[in-house]
Parts: sequence; C-alpha cells; structure tokens
Amino acid sequence: MPDPASNSTPGYLWLYRFCHTVAGNLTTVFGRRIPGASSLIVLALALLLPASACTPRYLIHPGALNSGDSAAYDVLLVAQATIDQARTALQTGQLPGSAKAPLNALIASYNVAHESWLAYRGAIATNVPSDVYFNQLTVNLTDLTNAIRAFKGEGAQ
Repeated sequence: MPDPASNSTPGYLWLYRFCHTVAGNLTTVFGRRIPGASSLIVLALALLLPASACTPRYLIHPGALNSGDSAAYDVLLVAQATIDQARTALQTGQLPGSAKAPLNALIASYNVAHESWLAYRGAIATNVPSDVYFNQLTVNLTDLTNAIRAFKGEGAQ
C-alpha cells in the first residue's frame, strides 16, 4: 500500500495503519516458523482473515426443519406482508383498481407456494424423500417472487 499523503482520508489512514500493524505482528509471530514467507503472503493473510469474520450468517428460524425450510418461510413472510399491505392500500383507495388483478395473481401464487411448503415440511417430518417436494417448492417460490415483482412493478403504480 502506498504511504498515506497529508490529505488522505481518515479511512485510508486507518486501513494503512491496520494492515501494517497486522502484517508486522504476523511477521513477528510467523517469520521464523514459515521459511520463505514473504511480506506479500503475510499481508494477504492479514487481509483475508478479518474478511472471513465479515461474511453474513443466516439465522435459521426457531422450529424450522432445516435452512431451506427457514428460507422458504422467509419468502412466504415477505409475500404475506406484501399482500396485507396491498389489501389495506386497495381498500383505502391508495392503489388504483388496475392493481386488483396483479394482487389476485400474487395471492394465488402465494397459496400454491404455501401449500408446497407444507408438503415439503410434511415430507421431511415423516422421513419421506423430500427432493421432489423441494424442487416443486423451489419452482413455486420462484413464481411467487416473480408475482411480487410484477405486483410491485405494475400493480402498485
């Protein structure tokens, strides 16, 4: 990294100091234990190790059977919230009448996805091979996501 100039931003100054501090400490600790370790390898370690701590972690819902079940539940929650908001907006006149058809398509898609989610959960709970159910759930959730996008893009104008 180039040395910071007198007008460098505080973020660059912090990053420069952080990288050099970590690299110096890693060199001190591993310098004699890793023959031929160059400062480039040490710098790469210094940058990659903290970055791995920044990866997002998905928290599975309590009661979910696995991460796929939990993610499907998330999609269904988003769809249900969209439907509830749209119904309220339609009843209060905040949405045009033309939004009714896309909303009905969204509701139909939600019902199909919800039923396939229940079938998938039932297959897992009864130790039935769930691959077919999961594949169908994936298709139905994709259709539901597209219906949400269509409603928000066309119906909510």
